[in-house]
Amino acid sequence: MARKKPAAPLPGNDGRWFLELTGVIKPAPSPTETYTELEALEQPPAFVASESAAVTAGAAAVSGSLSPETNGETAGDDTFVPVAPRSDDGLDGWQPDDVSARLSRRGFGRWLVAALLVLAIAAVVAAVVLLPRAVQSEADVLSADYAQSLTDLRNELPDSQIALATLTDPASTPEAVSASVPAIGDLNTRGTVVISLATTPLPPTLAFVPRGPLEALEPTRTTMLILGAEAEAISGRLATTFTYHSTVPALFATPELPVEADSATTDALSVTLAESLADTARLVADLPPDPTFAQTRDLATQASQRYAPWQLEYLDALREGDTERAADLIVELDAARADITAALHGALGVVRVEVDPRVVTLASETEAAINDIPSS
Repeated sequence: MARKKPAAPLPGNDGRWFLELTGVIKPAPSPTETYTELEALEQPPAFVASESAAVTAGAAAVSGSLSPETNGETAGDDTFVPVAPRSDDGLDGWQPDDVSARLSRRGFGRWLVAALLVLAIAAVVAAVVLLPRAVQSEADVLSADYAQSLTDLRNELPDSQIALATLTDPASTPEAVSASVPAIGDLNTRGTVVISLATTPLPPTLAFVPRGPLEALEPTRTTMLILGAEAEAISGRLATTFTYHSTVPALFATPELPVEADSATTDALSVTLAESLADTARLVADLPPDPTFAQTRDLATQASQRYAPWQLEYLDALREGDTERAADLIVELDAARADITAALHGALGVVRVEVDPRVVTLASETEAAINDIPSS
């Protein structure tokens, strides 16, 4: 019969307790005593392994290149492999390799394409939304300019009507006639501004941008051309009337003409008449052709041509003492003046009847044009 193998003694039942009790061996320290001794020990200095050593040890452990024995000691399962503490910056000293560089470039390219796509979409949205607004804004600015120019023209017409009344009144003094010149010039300036704005090309736009707000101004521009031209025409009529009304009284300007005179008086009178002849010839030549004043101009031209021989005959009559002949020549000159003046007064009346309703019509059409200007 086989002998039974004795059972292994249980932990703590190896007889040590008896030896400790009899004082043969020193009792094992209690857990409290062991903790107290550990607290009293001085902490060893922290071991800092170089990063290269840690990497080498780690690589050796993974590959199995570490031998079971190192320096004659057996390496157990708890063999300590020194590892350098991890840096706070996980990317410290990192350099991209070829693969990461390619991935980085490819990622940047994607972001660049995305950014360009966003910019393109933004540009399209801006073109669709902002460009029509810009066209409307330009149209609004032009509308305001058109309205202002027409308003200035309309406000000038009352002064133009006053100037017309002064210029066509035969009883107006030379000073009053001269005072009407600014009103004539202002009316012409207002008409010129209106025409200039109407003939200035509309601002260009891109082919795909609607030009509706700008094209809506075309009827106004056409009307402005008509109104501006009419204002210039009325100003021209007033200027012609001023020229005739201020020129005719200055024709054949002479002092009091005697029927008899001594030689000294006759000689002085000959100088004065010669100056009057030169002035009259110049003034008649400057008279503008105009159907309304055609008779006035013809009579003034004929009298100017007769004026030179008339002076010779008159001075001879004075030198010869022919008072009857001198008197007849004076009557002839006065009659020529009267005929020219009568023709002028008739022409002034025609101008008044013609131009006055044109001024009134221009005022009403200008007001209508202002009201018809498109607005946003």
